[in-house]
Amino acid sequence: MLKQFFKMLSKQDLLTQALNDTHEMAEISFRLYELALRQTFEQPETALTPEDIEKVRKKDFLLNHFEKSIRKKVFEHIAINDKEEQQLATAFILTTIVNNIERIGDYSKNISEIAEIKHMLKDEEWNKSLRDYSDRIKEIYQDTLNAFRNGDYDIAKKVIDVHYDLKSSINDDLVVIATKQPPLNVNYAAYALFLRYSKRISSHLMNIASSITNPIDKIGYYVGDEGDDLDDE
Repeated sequence: MLKQFFKMLSKQDLLTQALNDTHEMAEISFRLYELALRQTFEQPETALTPEDIEKVRKKDFLLNHFEKSIRKKVFEHIAINDKEEQQLATAFILTTIVNNIERIGDYSKNISEIAEIKHMLKDEEWNKSLRDYSDRIKEIYQDTLNAFRNGDYDIAKKVIDVHYDLKSSINDDLVVIATKQPPLNVNYAAYALFLRYSKRISSHLMNIASSITNPIDKIGYYVGDEGDDLDDE
């Protein structure tokens, strides 16, 4: 009995560490997103320094490290557990969540790359639109973190619903940008990329939220009121 007790503690410790690491990884990813936004919108005429770029690189590297470490802990947990104690559904969901967090970090890094040419973002109307989208995404980012920490179905459902509103609006704006005749001093390709990256960040937040609201086979999908699945593409 004593041996089994310590065996159970070891298993629980691995899974608990993986969960705690996932919470920390999510916070780092959010801070990276905020950093990318500051680099894009603050002091628009001031070029990024090598130190600014290095800050982003370090946070992205840290997210990659967390994903590999969490994945290792989850699979070690599975390997040392008897079949009935492996908690396969929990393990799958956790690895799915960390993959989405890592992808959010990648898209935040892409936004920081846009910040390197922010002097070309000279259309104030579109600049305001990008800030508005970013504010909404920051809000659902925080909601996603809260829903994940507390297993809150209602908050997670709100994230999913807001994502689909954002997705539709961004798609409309992308069409507008694609058909514009831009002046030479404005880089509308950068606006389109920013919108695309924002949409993908929102989509990955939706994926995380859906791990709380949906059965395991429907994570990453929007389940409509009638039970129909709507693919998020």
